[in-house]
Amino acid sequence: MSNRLTIYGNWSAYDELSDGIELTEELAMRQFDEMLRLRANGVQIDAYLMDAFWFSPEGGYRTWRVPNWPNGPQRWLDACRTHGIIPGLWFTANTLCHLTLPATWADSADENQWGLCCFHGGFMDDFVEVLDLWYSLGIRIFKLDFADFGAAPPRLKSQLSPEEIRDRNQQAFRSALLAFRSTHPETVFTAFNGFERLEYMDRTDRPLAQVFDLQWLDVFDSIYSGDPRPADLPAFPFWRAVEIYGDHTTRVLEHSGVPLRRIDNCGFMAGPTGTCYWRGAAMWKGMFLLTYFRGGDLTVLYGDLTLFTDEDAKWMSRAQAILEPLLSTSETTSFGGVPGLGEPYGWKCGDELLVVVNPSPTTTAVQIPVVPWHVAFSDAGFEPVLRSGLVELGPFQIALLSRKRVELGHQEDCLIQTMECLPFEVLNTSERTLTAQFSAGRRVVFVTQRDASNRLVKSFSSPSSASDWLTITATQGSSICEVALESNRIIWSGMTWGSAVVTGFGEDPIRVEITSKDPNVASLELQVWKFPLT
Repeated sequence: MSNRLTIYGNWSAYDELSDGIELTEELAMRQFDEMLRLRANGVQIDAYLMDAFWFSPEGGYRTWRVPNWPNGPQRWLDACRTHGIIPGLWFTANTLCHLTLPATWADSADENQWGLCCFHGGFMDDFVEVLDLWYSLGIRIFKLDFADFGAAPPRLKSQLSPEEIRDRNQQAFRSALLAFRSTHPETVFTAFNGFERLEYMDRTDRPLAQVFDLQWLDVFDSIYSGDPRPADLPAFPFWRAVEIYGDHTTRVLEHSGVPLRRIDNCGFMAGPTGTCYWRGAAMWKGMFLLTYFRGGDLTVLYGDLTLFTDEDAKWMSRAQAILEPLLSTSETTSFGGVPGLGEPYGWKCGDELLVVVNPSPTTTAVQIPVVPWHVAFSDAGFEPVLRSGLVELGPFQIALLSRKRVELGHQEDCLIQTMECLPFEVLNTSERTLTAQFSAGRRVVFVTQRDASNRLVKSFSSPSSASDWLTITATQGSSICEVALESNRIIWSGMTWGSAVVTGFGEDPIRVEITSKDPNVASLELQVWKFPLT
């Protein structure tokens, strides 16, 4: 197998955790056909990863769920063989996610029947047999998710310290997977939730820290840097905050000593489901480029491929034709500041390509190597300005710079416009409500939540909107102003800030009232930005 793989993952085409769209054979094979269509238009896709919920809850990962898969996986496996696609499957590492506890694993289970001990009982040996079964049927990529290395039966928890349990679980799990790899040479193991210090991957408002045990690099081909979610940094449009999160957590793992080639940044996720906040295909070109530029040898494109036209596929193919030769032969490096702290930064692929990002609401000059560059791609609306050793970007803008004259156009559904910070008058404030007024016009309002210790507060909303945790209303005299809440897509990941475009014309000032319903919030911070009318 090549060291570099582009994998299609079908998660976010369906979502059974934060949405109600189920994985079925029909859905999976429809996406397979769409994948073939993209390949026919030149897109490189090497593998198909069948994500969570393919399995029967009672089968211990040996059987497929019915009636969703009435004939099991054979049609999918046959299609993979016919078209030269590498098949992959999702498994939990050592937990029971929507899985009934098999009898052979019972003596490994913790008191909650969620986590499974890897050094005691029947779980680990049987789990390796499961992997061997699927390897014999053609599976080569094994996505391992939701690890809990603090798991142990109650008797062992009374005898061993939490540190001893964690160390012995990790050692047993690593040893078992290393032994499996030695006899199954084409195996690709990818590590997901539970192999890192979650508190540093869930937040982006902290300094870079050591979050990962590098011994896992002996076992896994890639380490993921977190499902897409908004950074703890207000951004406009909303989707740029999601991309800043992916850049930040990739930098966190890089800071921890994980080579960029070994990081799966999980950045490309498009679909009609809650897991990607019903993103659809919004701003997908920038998402695509950043996913590749973060440098991982395993690039996973998640989502509903029906969202992409043949013309979209041809654009992907052109981008891959530019990127893949360099990514295969050159090292990707990061440069600049820390993404989650709002400092300009970028990714450099060899000496030929740069992606630069301005994560702030002001027009900013980013330092770049002093060589001739050409703007190959950028968000629309603001044309990046190149000077010797600098590129000037508009607010929250990204741009691809190339030494050669290549053209990938603009991201037309992201219109970058200059913004100007405006003064405002606070009229009233309480623990969870802020009332302020500012001059009329089209305004972008950012609101950040903090607790009594001045730490950011992450709030959660219902599937329908963010109004469960944050409301923003505006009036102008006796008239109600138009308020377009940008941050109303959050479900599972929570959010520390909200944003809205508030519009009101005339002489009277706009009066805005912002209320958080989160009882952990002690204060609200407001920023008001002047936004052009066109």
